[in-house]
Amino acid sequence: MHVIWIPFLFLVGACVGSFLNVVIYRLPRGESIVFPASHCPSCGRAIKWRDNIPIVSWLLLRGRCRWCDVGISSRYLLIELLTAVLVAGLYVCYFVLRLRDGISGFTEDWPMFVAHAALLCGLLAASAVDIELFIVPLQVMWVCAAVGIASAAFRPNDAFVPHASPATAAVSAGVVVGLLAAWVLLRRGWLQPSFLDADDKPITDERESTVAITAQDGVNPRKEILREVLFLAPAIVLGIAGYFIATRIGAAERFCNELFCETSISKNLASGTGAVFGMLVGAAWIWGARIFGTLGFGKEAMGMGDVHILAAVGAVAGWKAATLVFFVAPLFGLVWALHLLIARGKRELPYGPWLALGTLIVLLFYDALVIFINRFAALIAA
Repeated sequence: MHVIWIPFLFLVGACVGSFLNVVIYRLPRGESIVFPASHCPSCGRAIKWRDNIPIVSWLLLRGRCRWCDVGISSRYLLIELLTAVLVAGLYVCYFVLRLRDGISGFTEDWPMFVAHAALLCGLLAASAVDIELFIVPLQVMWVCAAVGIASAAFRPNDAFVPHASPATAAVSAGVVVGLLAAWVLLRRGWLQPSFLDADDKPITDERESTVAITAQDGVNPRKEILREVLFLAPAIVLGIAGYFIATRIGAAERFCNELFCETSISKNLASGTGAVFGMLVGAAWIWGARIFGTLGFGKEAMGMGDVHILAAVGAVAGWKAATLVFFVAPLFGLVWALHLLIARGKRELPYGPWLALGTLIVLLFYDALVIFINRFAALIAA
C-alpha cells in the first residue's frame, strides 16, 4: 500500500501547498481566503483551472502570468513542493521507516497523522509569513490546535498525546474557564490589553510590521506586561481551584475518577483533555518566557504569535513534545545568531521559524531525544 499512499499524499500535499500560498498572501493583509477566486496580483485577472495546477502550472508557464507576462514569485512553487514533501515524507518516516514508537498502521493511526501533517503545514505557512512580515497568523495556529484536540479525542494514542489524569483534567478545565472569563472581561473593556501602541492592523505592501516594543517607543514594557499577568490571574486561580476540588473534595474526586476511569468514553475524554493540557503547557512555556524576559530586560520578549505556535504544538503532540520543542528550538536560533555574527549584514529572523524547525525535529526523533535525555540525566546523577 505504500506505493499508493506515498504518491497520493504527495499530490494532496501539493494541493494543500497551493492553498497555503493563498493563506500566506491574503491572511496577513486582512483579505478573505475564499473570495475572490485565485487571480494574478499584478493584472487582477482570474487564473483558470489549467493554470492553477500545483507545481505543474508554474513550471509550464515558466513562472509568469499567462495574461500580463509578469513574473510570479518562485515562492509559490517552493511552498507547494515543500508541503508535498512534508506530507509524503511524514508518511514515510512514520509508517515506512517507523521512526516513532507506538505506531500501528495508517488505517489505525490516520487521525494522528492528519493532525501532525496539518501542524507541519500550518507551521510552514506561519513561518513564511513570519519571515516576511514578522507576524504570525494566529488563525492558522487555532485551526492546527483544534485539529489536534479533535484527533486525540477521536482516536486516543497515549504514545503521542499523554492521557490526562482526573486532577490534570480539572486543572485544564479551570485554566480554560479562567482564560475565557479574562477574554470576556477584555472584550467588555474591564481589562486593558497590553502594548496598546503596538500596530496590529493588517499588513500592506507599503508598510513594515513592528518587530519589538521598547521604552523608546513611548511604552513601558514592564508595566505593559503586568497587564498580561492580570489577564492570566483568573486562569491561575481557577486552575489551582480545580486541582483542589478534584483532589480534596470527596464527592468531586469520586465523580472525576468515575468519569475518567469507568465510562465508555473515558479514554477519548482523557486523550482529548490531554491535548488541551498540552496546549496549555505549550502556551505557558512561551508566555512565561515572554513575561519574565520582558520584566528582566525591559524590552518586549518573544511574541504572542510564538505563544500560539507552541500552544498548537502541545495540542497536537502533547505537553512532553511541546516542552522538548521549547528547549530544542533555541539551539537552531543560536546557530543562526552565530552565523549572523560571522557574516555581518545578514538579516535576522523571527523566532517562529525556529519553533517550526524544532517541532519537525521533535516529531520525527522524539523517542531518540527522550532516550538521549534519560541517559544524560542518569550520567549526571551517577
